[in-house]
Amino acid sequence: MSYLVVATVLLGLLAGANLIFTYGVVRRLREHTARLDAMAGGGRPEPELILSAGAEPRPFAPVTTSVGVPIGPDDLTAGGTLVGFFSPNCAPCREQAPRFVERAAASGSDRVLAVAVGTPEATRELVALLEPVARVVVEIEDGPLHQAFAVQGYPAMCVLDGDGRVKASATAVERLPELPAT
Repeated sequence: MSYLVVATVLLGLLAGANLIFTYGVVRRLREHTARLDAMAGGGRPEPELILSAGAEPRPFAPVTTSVGVPIGPDDLTAGGTLVGFFSPNCAPCREQAPRFVERAAASGSDRVLAVAVGTPEATRELVALLEPVARVVVEIEDGPLHQAFAVQGYPAMCVLDGDGRVKASATAVERLPELPAT
């Protein structure tokens, strides 16, 4: 009889511990769900691949492929600028580049800067797609524009305001605001 009492007490303690642990797990899941819901659309946060809103790019002076003239930070402030970094070896870049071209065509090529990452041979198709609607720079990874905009991956895009500060950044052009009319 005493074995039965001890077994019942142990089983009761084990069930109580199980309830306490289950309560803790449910509470953590609720906290996690609340954090996810607090993010945009309840989804994953946008990765930081380029300067975030409010930041200002460092000074730079690369050369465009389309006209061969230097372009610096002062050239990117007139009424806002759309900036995009693309690599020919990245699948999301191949998906986003045509969408970027559509947005750039509506903005005017003097208000769009596109950076193709790689050698001139490797970026030939990408440059051909971007040149009609943007000032295009071909540079190696970690080049002057990469450093100026703190690019960490591709595709990376941002909209600069009239003061040359980042207004918004994203990995998809759909998530960027339209440029204001000039």
